[in-house]
Formats: sequence, C-alpha cells, structure tokens
Amino acid sequence: MNDYEKIWEGYLEDNYFPSWARLVKTIEYSEFKNIVLNDYGKTKDLILDMLAGDIIIIKNAISKNDVKKIKDDLYEYSKSTPESDYKTTEVIPNFHVKSKRRDASEDKGTRGYKIQDGYDEVGHSYYFYRWNKDELKIFNKVKDLWDTVKIFNGLDINQYKNNLPKDKIIDQIQIIHYTANEGEITSHCDMSRWQKTNLTVSLTEKGKDFHIGGQYFLDENENRVYSEDLVKVGDAPLFISTIFHGVESTDYKGRWQLLATSIQSQCVKDRTISHSLINFKKNPKKVLESYRRNNI
Repeated sequence: MNDYEKIWEGYLEDNYFPSWARLVKTIEYSEFKNIVLNDYGKTKDLILDMLAGDIIIIKNAISKNDVKKIKDDLYEYSKSTPESDYKTTEVIPNFHVKSKRRDASEDKGTRGYKIQDGYDEVGHSYYFYRWNKDELKIFNKVKDLWDTVKIFNGLDINQYKNNLPKDKIIDQIQIIHYTANEGEITSHCDMSRWQKTNLTVSLTEKGKDFHIGGQYFLDENENRVYSEDLVKVGDAPLFISTIFHGVESTDYKGRWQLLATSIQSQCVKDRTISHSLINFKKNPKKVLESYRRNNI
C-alpha cells in the first residue's frame, strides 16, 4: 500500500464515493505530474477535492500530433477490420463495434453489461488490451499519462498491466466516436473501485469539431455541469466515475474520446458496471455500498 492508497482507503472507511459534481478545474499535465511524483501534501489535497466531487481537466496531456495519428490509424483500422463483438471472459483480440439504442424490453446494453432502466449508449467503440501487440501504439502514446494517474490513484505503476481476464481486473483502452446527431450516452454512474478515477483524453474539440452537446456532469441539484468549453484536443478530463455523467449528442464531425481504465473483466460473476439515474434513485444507499466494496 503506497501513501496515496492510504488516503483513498482511509476516506472510504467512513465515506462513499461521490455521486455529484462540485467544481471543474484545470491543471497543466507537467504540473500535475510534478505534484504526484514529488508533493504528497498537494496530491492529498487533489485527491480529497476529487472525493468531494471535483473534475480535473489535465491540460496538454498528450500531443496534438499523437491525437491526429490515433484518429488516422483508427480510420484505416476500421476499414480493414470487420466489426465484431467479444466478451472479456477469455483472452480476446482488439476489436471495434457499434452500439445502438436498446429496445425498451432489453435489460442488457452494449456487450451484455448488466445495466438498468433509462440508460443508453450510442456510438462506435474501439477496444484495445495489453495482452495484444500494440500495433497502433495507442498504449505507448498514453503510457506516461496513465502511469502518472495510476500512482495518483494509489496503485503500483505496473499494477494490472500483465493481468488476463481470469485475473478479474484488466487494463482496457476504449476509444469512442459519438457520431454527429446520433451518438450519446445518457446520465449514469460507473463503478470506480480499482482505478478510482476515469482517465479520458479528448480527441476532438468544441468549436472546431462540434458546436453543441458533449460531456456533462450532474451536480447535487441534478443540473448539468458542462466541461467541454475548458477542453482542447489532447486534454485529459479526470473524474471519479461514480459521479453522474453523460454525453449529449453533438453536430458536425461528432465527438471522439479515449478512455484508459482498469475494469472488471467479464469473469466476475453478476457484475453491475453502470447505474442509470432512474435506477440509482430507487435505492441510492445500496448502489453506494456496492461501489465502495471491493469484491475482487
């Protein structure tokens, strides 16, 4: 257990993960990295701010050239690789798949995740895993950033990197294209127990690639707190995913986002990944208790 893990776990002994957004803040990646590696006191303050509901936009987290390369490579990858859909019950190849609005009678969403009433995700997702060859160099492009965030989250720098689905927690990169006038994800919260924070990287920018919509968070009054005006290409919004969030449909070219997270594989029996706002309200304490518990 490193010193930062003690902060996270000490807080969770008597408190829940946050459900509501407080403030959206910005910090340069060079400053964030320096604080995490060298300043325990400031890192503790950042952790406690996030546990109070703050969202941190890490500025200039990866280069614009790397962003362009990722998008260009994905375009070629999608042309040469047929759509497929795999479950992380075993070692699987990288793949891409489109998700569509689910029928009202369904109780499962994209890729069979157990979800609840009022939750939808529409987009084109690309999934990458460490056990496969990093042919597009995507893991390499986010390595420094993700390693720093892992330390911030109280993890060992190499934690989960060699895990396979049977180990139950795996590293996954998901890149989502929320297509224009269609792509969205409705208000929901996710389990955040292992990596603690959701690391996302923006591959598009409001005002250039789209003009309306984009990512939002809900405050304690369920008002939408928008973050896109503070986000440029290559910036990395960092937030605890138990905070309710979503993506509104955009226009023009749509919205691209990369997520680098340590998640439960589908070898975990009866896992519940996400809760809609509607379902959360049925029994908030039950959801909060399950999100705090480490059942691996």
